[in-house]
Amino acid sequence: MNPAVITRKTIARIALLADLPDPLIELLIRSCTVREFQRDAMLFTQGEKAEVVYAVLSGQFRLIQHTLDGQDVALSIFAAGDLIGMVAVIGDEEYPGSCQTADDAVVLAMPGTTIRALIYQHPQFAVKVVHLLAERLHEAHDHIRELTAERVERRLARAVLRLAKKVGIKTAQGIRLDMPLSRQDLAELCGTTLYTVSRILSEWQRDGLVEIGREAVTLNRPHSLVLIAEDMHDSS
Repeated sequence: MNPAVITRKTIARIALLADLPDPLIELLIRSCTVREFQRDAMLFTQGEKAEVVYAVLSGQFRLIQHTLDGQDVALSIFAAGDLIGMVAVIGDEEYPGSCQTADDAVVLAMPGTTIRALIYQHPQFAVKVVHLLAERLHEAHDHIRELTAERVERRLARAVLRLAKKVGIKTAQGIRLDMPLSRQDLAELCGTTLYTVSRILSEWQRDGLVEIGREAVTLNRPHSLVLIAEDMHDSS
């Protein structure tokens, strides 16, 4: 794909936008740009004025929030088809976290004012946006519950299973998480320490549940991880 060209096919790659009527798709084509980023580049930073919504065309991103004591907390992972920075739709808001590429990536940059125009002009699109925001609110509530009420091994199992659903690729060995992923990344995603994640992953690898590389994770026995995530006993 030529990154400078936006076509109807480009817009159709984003599920939320795919069913828009032709005049609104033309509005997107006129007002949006395609941007390329190398690994570890910043899409936006925490506290920056939110003016742009980004649709991921390829690659993955981490959303990170910086705490007052200098710690980083990974809030979410975004992959192809996801929308990032929806707060820009509201107007006069700041991005609540920083977003960084996990690998080389391409995004469709859409002005928040354009997305607001689509909402005003197309009620069905507005309903889809509400559903998306409600889904993310539920995810945030689930994450809060996990951090406050569940043991770390369950949280880690849930984190890798969510990643498998989002960026997993089936292989002969199992499901490979198709993104650069360090143990520190996993520790931030499930709200624990690097030491604890390393210990649990070593135990899982010893038991044949996962295969851990330098920046790669393969789930050899996803069903066993589901049982851990649901706090059920694996009779095998």
